[in-house]
This record gives sequence, C-alpha cells and structure tokens, in this order.
Amino acid sequence: MLHPGFFTNAGPFAVADIATAVGAEMTGTANSGALIADVRPLADAGPSDIAFLDNRKYLPQLAATTAGFVLVQPAFAARVPAATVALVTKAPYRAFALALQKFYPDALRPKAAIGTSGQAIDPSARLEEGVIVEPGAIIGPEAQIGRGTRIAAGAVVGYRVAIGRDGYVGAGATLTHCLVGDRVIVHAGARIGQDGFGFAMGREGHLKVPQIGRVIIQDDVEIGANTAIDRGALKDTIIGEGTKIDNLVQIGHNVV
Repeated sequence: MLHPGFFTNAGPFAVADIATAVGAEMTGTANSGALIADVRPLADAGPSDIAFLDNRKYLPQLAATTAGFVLVQPAFAARVPAATVALVTKAPYRAFALALQKFYPDALRPKAAIGTSGQAIDPSARLEEGVIVEPGAIIGPEAQIGRGTRIAAGAVVGYRVAIGRDGYVGAGATLTHCLVGDRVIVHAGARIGQDGFGFAMGREGHLKVPQIGRVIIQDDVEIGANTAIDRGALKDTIIGEGTKIDNLVQIGHNVV
C-alpha cells in the first residue's frame, strides 16, 4: 500500500498569488491564473511544479528542466527554457522557502504523537500480532508496526510512522516522519526524522525552510544510541540495507 505521506499540500495556487507571496516578478506573457500544484527540485519538477535556481553550478539542470515555473535571479532569467515561466527575484532560495511555507504550512512543526484520544496507543494505529509496547511508550495516529517488534519504555513512534517486523526501538527513542524496514534495531535515545538544518539566510535573518522529505531506513539496519538522522528537505534521507551506525552520529538531511 502506498504511504499517504506526512504533510498536506495546501495547493494548488495561482502563479500570480505565489509571485506576490514570495516577492517575485513574472516575465513575458505568462497566464497569471495558471496553477502551481507543488514544489520540486529542478531535476524532478514537472509542468505543474515550481522549482528554483540559486547556484550557477545547477545551470545544466535549469536547461533540462521540465518545471512549469522556476524562481531565478535576474542574471539567469534569459536561460529559463521557453516552456517554463520565470519568476524573477534577487533571492530565489528565500523565495522558494516562502513558497514551501505556503504549500506545506504543517511542515513547520514536527508531527509526533498528535491526536486527541489521549491514549498511549492511538486507536487509529495498526499493530500486528506479537508487537510489544513497554510502559510509557507512545504510538501515534495511523502508525504501523509489524509483528515481533518491540517498542521500549518511553519511546515515541510518531504520526504515520511505519516500522517493519522483528525490530526494536530502544528506550526514549523518537521516530517521526520515517519508514522503517524489517529487523531494524534503533538504540536508546536515537532521534529519527527530525527537521533538517535548512535556513534561507539574508539581511532579514534566517528564514526556516520547511523540510518535507522523509527518512527511509531499509532492512537489517542498526542505529546507535543518541544518533540523529534528519529527514530530507525535498527528497528523502535514505539509510540503505544492512547499514550499521555507531552511537552519537549525526546524519544530515538528504544523505544517502
């Protein structure tokens, strides 16, 4: 079954509304009522998506992009493909952060054990037979945990987190915004799926960039105590099958 995702897209929005919200100017004869459906990296964006270019080393991606809309500096506006609408701004990354905030406002706050039931195991969570949940552990709404997995005391399994079979989540560990495979061991105090360190810096200060990616942990991974693994910014942070990570390790967003 396809995972429904962790964040809600508030779009689509008219391109004119996005241009106003982020302080960009449309070029040419673009239809101001054209709809933008989502935000994507240059390499992945399609005709209904908005992307950005803020570093000239990605100019080859700009030339090849199929994005319908792209935020660019004035110096690069002429390089935008003919089928793409240029939204010109002096600070494309900051503008992109503002667009992300508009499309994904709920990504500005982590989703842990949200819910109104007040129960340690939310009624909407799905636990297979043989799952053990120790005292003090919290299982959030729509979480899924496979048979034979043990959730130790004080651990938090967040909203829509999926954990496979025969795994172990250690005492006090926190798992949010992540999909976890089979036979995965997460030791005590690990923090998985927290915000990546993303800020658009400028004279106005450091603008927080919503992190809408996930953490994907494949089968037979072991993660040491007090290790932190950030979720991806737009794409996913991925820990491949069989990986072993020591204690006190920091893995940044988008790492594979």
